[in-house]
Amino acid sequence: MSTQPTEGPPHLVVAFNPVPSASRVAHHHATRFRLAVQALIIVVIGGLLWTLTADAFKLSTVMWMLGAWVVLFVVLFVIQNLRLHAARKDLLDVGEGPALIICPGRLLLRRALRLRSKESTATSMDEVRWDDLSAIKVGGSSIGSGPGLVVHADDSRQWEVPLSWLDSRLADIDAAISVASGGRVRVEQDSSEIAD
Repeated sequence: MSTQPTEGPPHLVVAFNPVPSASRVAHHHATRFRLAVQALIIVVIGGLLWTLTADAFKLSTVMWMLGAWVVLFVVLFVIQNLRLHAARKDLLDVGEGPALIICPGRLLLRRALRLRSKESTATSMDEVRWDDLSAIKVGGSSIGSGPGLVVHADDSRQWEVPLSWLDSRLADIDAAISVASGGRVRVEQDSSEIAD
């Protein structure tokens, strides 16, 4: 007697991909460096202009201008540091291996993606039959790791994974889900929220 499933091979194995998160970290790090260089250049140019045209400006005017630039730089630098911190945390949260496996008759999802799951590093998969799914949607914010694929089961279980963490495009995932479910299930998305 065989323990192998009688169903065919999976239509699509969607794995985690850390590259978009790593590029976001690099982008925010480079932006923070550019901000520091720009602030230094502005201070140097401001000092040169004041030195060359000391008679045209009052010292208080120059100090107000310089103070405004410093405040603006500090605000932008703090915002950029918060973005960099969030991007680094996001990169650490990206898993390894398959996030979801689309098979005929069922969908396998990484248990760690289930909301309110206590297994944050678990590699075990939850199985949901197509008949037991209530919805698969694109939801969430475009801030941070971006909108996510949200899977709702009839028994109120819910899984969520940011699309930027996956190695397959949303259109490919939607097509595989449609084929594997016999056209009964599609990914619900608002075209204004996500560009593929």
